[in-house]
Amino acid sequence: MTSDIARAASSRITRAFESGVRKGLEKCGYEAGPAPLLIGFSGGADSTALLLSLKSLLAESRPLRAVHVEHGLRGAASRKDAERAGELCRRIRVPFRCERVRVPRAPRRGLEAAAREARRAAFLAVARETGADALALAHNRDDQAETVLMRLFEGAGARGVSGIRWRTPLSSKEDDAPCVIRPLLGAPRAEILEYLEARGVAWVEDETNEDESRLRNRLRGKILPAIREHLGEAAVGGIARSAEISAPLASFVDEMTADAAGRFIRENDGELAVFPLGEVGRLPRALRAGVWRAAIEGLEGGSRGRRRALRKWIEALDALATGENPSGALSLPDGLGARREYDRLIFGPLPSDSELPEERALRIPGKTLHRSLGVEIEAFPGFAHSCEGLWEARLDAEKLGANACVRTRRGGDRFHPPGRRKERKLKDYLIERKTPKRLRNRIPLLAVENRVAWIIGHGVSAEFGSEGGAGGRGVVLRARSGGGGKPPDSAIAQPGFSRMDGWRKSC
Repeated sequence: MTSDIARAASSRITRAFESGVRKGLEKCGYEAGPAPLLIGFSGGADSTALLLSLKSLLAESRPLRAVHVEHGLRGAASRKDAERAGELCRRIRVPFRCERVRVPRAPRRGLEAAAREARRAAFLAVARETGADALALAHNRDDQAETVLMRLFEGAGARGVSGIRWRTPLSSKEDDAPCVIRPLLGAPRAEILEYLEARGVAWVEDETNEDESRLRNRLRGKILPAIREHLGEAAVGGIARSAEISAPLASFVDEMTADAAGRFIRENDGELAVFPLGEVGRLPRALRAGVWRAAIEGLEGGSRGRRRALRKWIEALDALATGENPSGALSLPDGLGARREYDRLIFGPLPSDSELPEERALRIPGKTLHRSLGVEIEAFPGFAHSCEGLWEARLDAEKLGANACVRTRRGGDRFHPPGRRKERKLKDYLIERKTPKRLRNRIPLLAVENRVAWIIGHGVSAEFGSEGGAGGRGVVLRARSGGGGKPPDSAIAQPGFSRMDGWRKSC
């Protein structure tokens, strides 16, 4: 009689739990079909309950594949867990696959983050190979409550408080990536353990879960038990419900952010530019933060980084973009940086601190090649040659003399703009033309001591220009890129963000 009661109780627990999982599948927007469903299976209690319940619910309608990722961080214990996971899958006749990955021992963004990235990459590779369109993971209600508390302690907003989502893409960089579903997200961990006991199935325990140097483990081992003791189980459920309530708002903000990023972010050859900053600055602060986050994550080699650090970078970017200073720069992770160039914020690799290029004496007649600046100048004495555009110049050869050279700017340089009565500092002239600060030292100049005769691609000094016709003193100069290609037609374009030669960018 007692055994019958026990069996009835086990059956009731099993049906109730699997009914909850079925509802979880519906909340995930999951529909059974011909493609395989991958199940992330560590062998722990949560993933074991997920595997067993999905086997019971979907085995007749959907091919299942269990995927175990072994990180190799726990030596023999890690290998033993993989063996036990494989044994259970063989016993219940679910195809099993063990993926071994390498995790850097000294990762830049922390061991947990590196392991998570390696695990996700392994899941994505298996999904591509098997044609799976979804991966089921075993996050549960307690995980959700822990995540929300962690984000709150870090000072998160609505996006952070929304916690773990029922459904997300496996890869944010691929439009057709398989989705991740979490059918157990509404299930308390106590019900998971009850279900496993009712099914009579054992699971493995990861000893690293006892390491209370990790915030999540301290929450799990001390904070949540204290909440249950003093406020009751309903309080834990309330934390998880807060995430569910916040999720639609966070999704709306994400959609608005994606729209803003699409309007204001442009990419070219490894760099991203956000512009015009005047319009970006009128966005609500939350949307601006999303644009900065999208720019960081969209960079080649960029990363999400730790949340606290990401928030710090976003705040710094916002100050740089909305401040009154039209130029400035800051460092980002992974050797990347951001710089403001008037109405643009440009993201890309940090520039090197190499010395400025040396000077090259101008040859008349002949060609002068300055490889470091990527410019070649050909000189034609006299006035027989036509002169068109700002990449060509007609100068007075006698005023140039023998000391004319091709170089970059130096302190004290002066320039006499055409049409102006007086000369002025070269720096002031370039600022007036909104030439980005980082490019002012890369523009090739033709200079005689501290007097600039030609800002190549910008204009000729009124002091050195010549209209010809008197004494054959003229010289026509034509500038090309160092490789022989003709410079762009427009020399006065807005500061760009393409990875062309620096002197072209300024023009």
